[in-house]
Amino acid sequence: MKKLTWFAGVLAFALAGGALLWPEESAVGQMTAEEAARATGLPIDIQVDAEPLALSLSGQQLNIAFVGGWVLVSEHQDFGGFSGLVIEEETSQLVAINDKGDWWQVPFDAMNAVAPAGGTMRAYTLGAVSDKANLDAESLLQLNGGYLISFEQVHRLEFQPEVGGKPTHETGFAAIDFAGVSKNSGMEAIALLPSGELLAFTERGRDTQGKLKAWLVSAEQAEPLFFAPPKNFAPTDAATLPNGDVLVLLRKFSAVEGVEVRLHHLSAADIKPGAVLVGDPVLRLTPEGPVDNMEGLDVVALDDNTVRIAMISDDNFNPLQRTLLMLFDYKYQ
Repeated sequence: MKKLTWFAGVLAFALAGGALLWPEESAVGQMTAEEAARATGLPIDIQVDAEPLALSLSGQQLNIAFVGGWVLVSEHQDFGGFSGLVIEEETSQLVAINDKGDWWQVPFDAMNAVAPAGGTMRAYTLGAVSDKANLDAESLLQLNGGYLISFEQVHRLEFQPEVGGKPTHETGFAAIDFAGVSKNSGMEAIALLPSGELLAFTERGRDTQGKLKAWLVSAEQAEPLFFAPPKNFAPTDAATLPNGDVLVLLRKFSAVEGVEVRLHHLSAADIKPGAVLVGDPVLRLTPEGPVDNMEGLDVVALDDNTVRIAMISDDNFNPLQRTLLMLFDYKYQ
């Protein structure tokens, strides 16, 4: 396959002025299939192998059950690093975005816990090059038929009408004041509330009382509140339950002890401006079990009292880590 023979910078995602640099038509023919797909915005078919996971939860975790899970492996260079997840029940597909801005879209029967296989990878938008600095996506949710994405490093919200579509900063939400928030501590987790407001959590930057910044964001304003996670844990994603309560995914990493993951349940009645949110723990995954850097979270309703939880890990494109997809059933009321 021919390699690119002209200056690769023609594919660069030029953030200055918000402009993309488009390749000349003649140049597209000189690219590899993957480079051409990025330049033209086309999806790339990939192969994904799924190895089943086994997990036994402790008897103390009574309202939640492990349904199934897989170690996902692909030879595609951009597969992995997933930090945002959406399970689309109506279309039976999984949509994930990684921390370089690339999309993975695959048919997925979450209700019957059938392992995903294959799917497509796609550049964040037409002509965009994978970019950890400018396209560090952290959380993803469905909004108005499209997708709302939160980014850190260059802190912002963006809306896309479809996977790989044209992004816009016109999200319908007021601007957030990120003063005092470091580049790698932005909106790690977002959840859409039944009121239409957005609940957004920072990942780092605890104050002297152990609280992290959060915001309740409407079209008119972004009102501050706080989240107080357990010591050494950080929020990595969030999802709204059918009754308006919110699940928050939490991760702790120690070079000595490894990774530990928790899931906390926040009551809708507690989510208001100025509040300090804590929540009740409903799931704990310890380093002894199959666990990794779990960063993406979504829920699908099973009945009036139970949801199916899906979570995916960010392997940081590190060969010592894994991409895990895990399913749980949670009786939340």
